[in-house]
Amino acid sequence: MAVLFASSLLCIVSWAFHATAVSVDCTVAPLSLSWSNITVSANGVAVTRGIELGVGTPNQIFSLRPSTTLNNTRIANVADCVSQSNSSCVGSKGGVFDSSKSSTFVVSLKNRWNGSATDSEAATGAYVYFNDVIDFQANGTVLGYPLVQNSDLISGPEAGLPLGQNSSFLAAVTRARVAPSSVWGLDAGDRSLSPRDGKLVVGGYDASRIAGELTTFPLGAWANQQPCPLQVTVSDVLYLAPDGKNYPLAAMPPTGVTACIEPQQQRFTFLPTMVRNFASLTAYSRAYPGLVFPTEFRPTGALHIRLDNGYNTTIPNDHLFNPKRGSDQNGQYVVTNSSILETGIGYNVDDADSDVQLILGGLFLTYNYLVVDYDNNQFQMAPSVQGDQGSSEAITTICDPALPTRGPDDFPQAQSSDEDEPSRSAAIGGGIAGGVVGLAVIAVLCYFLGRKRRRDRHRRQQEDQKRAEQDHSHTLYPELFSDERRPSELALATAPTVHELPDRYNEKQLPSVPTAS
Repeated sequence: MAVLFASSLLCIVSWAFHATAVSVDCTVAPLSLSWSNITVSANGVAVTRGIELGVGTPNQIFSLRPSTTLNNTRIANVADCVSQSNSSCVGSKGGVFDSSKSSTFVVSLKNRWNGSATDSEAATGAYVYFNDVIDFQANGTVLGYPLVQNSDLISGPEAGLPLGQNSSFLAAVTRARVAPSSVWGLDAGDRSLSPRDGKLVVGGYDASRIAGELTTFPLGAWANQQPCPLQVTVSDVLYLAPDGKNYPLAAMPPTGVTACIEPQQQRFTFLPTMVRNFASLTAYSRAYPGLVFPTEFRPTGALHIRLDNGYNTTIPNDHLFNPKRGSDQNGQYVVTNSSILETGIGYNVDDADSDVQLILGGLFLTYNYLVVDYDNNQFQMAPSVQGDQGSSEAITTICDPALPTRGPDDFPQAQSSDEDEPSRSAAIGGGIAGGVVGLAVIAVLCYFLGRKRRRDRHRRQQEDQKRAEQDHSHTLYPELFSDERRPSELALATAPTVHELPDRYNEKQLPSVPTAS
């Protein structure tokens, strides 16, 4: 009876959602998520800096770095670390997922899944498409949220919180009324030796993190040469020497060079020519691989980036050069060698300029606040407030009630046959349906519940068809309709230092902007 009741309620909720969820709800407060140190291992040891999500029932904790080039939430498979007690491995991945420990886990066929457009997949990777309960810190819960479990023992998993143009995360939180709109504001925080937490706001932005006027940029056209939505044109990159002279790292073409702004990556990626010139200006020795310097030979200059519209950013010396850091045996991000300094620029001097795409990563965003509005095809940027802001905030809502919510039906889907297409309805509704595998199954279920007085033989046929297509999902419903929520932060026995997720990109992975002739 409990199963039948849950199924009946699911049918009613699903019908109501599809009938009414056609516009944003501007009465909802923006979703505010801190970018901070999160405990991701069961023993309380491994800590990763990112945005905290609780996945499954009970919650398994993840700390994910935002990515504008992902459209679906990717998390690592516990099998990559053998077990959740492997703190070093778990910390390096920002958490791992064990599907056998979640009572609300429902796996899906890829072409019936209710996520958004399929992201690119590595040839060596293994991907599981599924739905589960997800908790956003203390700010909301979404049922039936679409996720991808990514396992790649060769190149590593690409975990991340999707902020792309077709983000199923943005679709889920708006359609579930957890956020008023898909506009998002981002302060990346500071991961230097004087760190400060960042913050992601969905449905608006935090005005207290902005130190200047917002400058508007058009969204870039996604292409192989520029595989990102947040594109700017760089007109100059200068090394500011202590003698007061400014040294260009390269002679830029008159039209400038297109760069991607990408929070998933921390360091800058410059053209190899620019990196070679930087190495020369700083007296770098290749005896220290990876653009690192002995502390006694610390360069004293700073870095300046100028965009074609006159927007300027300076990265000071104490952020451009930092003691060598990495993961310790507990998966914590610590200083691993205090005698050398690493640079906030990727080292790619052996590559060709034509093989490299400029990327302005998290270090650039430490000094710049983003406000991204995909519906209006624009993003804005302003200098960000530096220093610890404590608990102060000034959340400002951005919401146009005339705009429809963006759901999976609005996104390109994976290719499927004509027979499969009718059942590819996306029941994100913030996942209110909670893990159902398709609108066709729900329709059959609703029909069955509405015709309980039909002959027994016909009812058994309907049950058999339903059971064949969805043989285990009923065990999910009692959990999905429960009001019980688990804590989304594990208690820390000590105060460990932060572990930073490794950069998703390296200089060889992204195609380049064609060089000027």
